[in-house]
Amino acid sequence: MIGVQPISQYGGFDRGLPAHRYYVQQFLQEFSPCIHGHCLEFHENLYTSRYGGSRVAKIDILSKEDDNPRATIVADLTKVPNIPSNLFDCIICTHTLHMILEVDKAISELYRILKPRGVLLVAVPTIGRAYAECHEKWRFTPEGLQLLLARVFGDENVLVRAYGNSLTAAGTLRGLVAHEFTREELNYHDLRFTMETCAKATKQSSLN
Repeated sequence: MIGVQPISQYGGFDRGLPAHRYYVQQFLQEFSPCIHGHCLEFHENLYTSRYGGSRVAKIDILSKEDDNPRATIVADLTKVPNIPSNLFDCIICTHTLHMILEVDKAISELYRILKPRGVLLVAVPTIGRAYAECHEKWRFTPEGLQLLLARVFGDENVLVRAYGNSLTAAGTLRGLVAHEFTREELNYHDLRFTMETCAKATKQSSLN
């Protein structure tokens, strides 16, 4: 059938900056002052140096695969006893939680390895292309992400941002990318059609 296939088979990555990446960047720019000290990111240093700059003293990269040359820590996020508690000032966790079956355990570990007053910056997909090769398990609504993080961090310590609208969601599914929308279209956010959900969670307690 003509027209049922998207114009990109790669979520727009072959055509430019996908809209969900635009939203992740917008979120990290807003909370860039939180990116400082000893930081952790996953798979590669995609955002820490870019948004933390000279505020960052040290970067660790966590990967589950032992063949990742960028990794400084090889571990399963649901069980990382080799990482000391209260270690990181900031953890940037983008498009990772939706691939973890035991997501509650992962969030508990992220909390444990954060320093008191440390910040977790999370981005997860809500509407978007599914990648079978990544073994994705979940999609998160803003309310769902708030509830998951609040179980560990406390509701008052979680701030959620919801990005996207019906136009950017539909366009992204078809393969359109950020530069094919106007700035006004990209920056109009409608909770009914959230594309990307992000959250800042702050560790208040000194307990592990």
